[in-house]
Amino acid sequence: MRFFSSFFLYKKGKKIFKPLSLESIYSLRRVNKILGRIYKVKQADRDTITKQISSLVSDTSHYTILKGDIKSFYESIPRESVMAKIESNRILSYQNRRIIRQVFSCAAVAAVPGLPRGISISSSLSELYIREFDRYVRALDGVYYYARYVDDFIIFCHAKSDDIFEDVEKKLKQLDLSLNHKKIKKIFSDDLLNRTEQLSFLGYEHFFDCESSVKIRISRNRIRKIKTRIVLSFLDYAKNNDIPLLCLRLKFISGNYLIRESSKTNGASLGLMAGFYYNNKTLSDPQQILELDRFLMKLCFSKRGSVFRAIGATHMHAARMATQGISFNKGFNQRKVYAIEKTEFSRIKDCWKKESDYEKK
Repeated sequence: MRFFSSFFLYKKGKKIFKPLSLESIYSLRRVNKILGRIYKVKQADRDTITKQISSLVSDTSHYTILKGDIKSFYESIPRESVMAKIESNRILSYQNRRIIRQVFSCAAVAAVPGLPRGISISSSLSELYIREFDRYVRALDGVYYYARYVDDFIIFCHAKSDDIFEDVEKKLKQLDLSLNHKKIKKIFSDDLLNRTEQLSFLGYEHFFDCESSVKIRISRNRIRKIKTRIVLSFLDYAKNNDIPLLCLRLKFISGNYLIRESSKTNGASLGLMAGFYYNNKTLSDPQQILELDRFLMKLCFSKRGSVFRAIGATHMHAARMATQGISFNKGFNQRKVYAIEKTEFSRIKDCWKKESDYEKK
């Protein structure tokens, strides 16, 4: 890669960078794979962490759970320190080190601190940098479980929790990082067992049901986001009367699909499954699936409300007939897969760009 250039967009107030050329994308992916292999770094698996937490929560002994968030994670990581780690041992080839330097020297990237969000190598470079922090926390006295997913971390401990938070904050400062004090949370096992508290982490909620069994459900924020996207899909249908697009959006929200990518080396088609089931594999509360289907059904059959008034009776009837058979139950329990091409993703998501503004209304 002789030259790297990118553009950026804003998502939740953060700059997200995107390489401009396919050559840059594939070169960075290759470098990222090499970084993962030689430094043995990779991002933690969200589903694995969720299952481990569910198992730990089921323990009826006394323990304390600490949740924290590293403030402005990618933006706070000093890229000079990251490059110094890479340059110090020369395990990575000169050519690959040169590619990383080109990314950092790109005008758009150089204008912001830390590691650029959206660029594939940032994930591995951040994991390489934060590895020292992970080892430190795991070795703290009283800590018997620790997991981190990007900037979110969770600790199960028996020791005094205040001391552990102090130790965590000191270590982060040594690494030029800091805690997001607004997201610090302390949960006691007794409160979980008595059902006066629940544990939210990585988009899931862990709680004891009436039979004192641990259940996992999708977080309220994510449920609200799903419902918001359904409503916005119908409101956009009110403007364009495009039934196939409405169906495509509802299938994307409630079902599953294969993301196909071609290998640059041999042209072979590679695939990754995604969608409602694959994004929520560890969900164990069937009531949420029923809740989402009831919401979709109510929207389709209601003869009042802002959505019905925007669409009108005739077009709503057409939409109701066309969307029959689309359900979250099929997406999760039957793992229904729809043929949705990656090239259609931007068109599908177009009406959701301002979903956060809609949720504030």
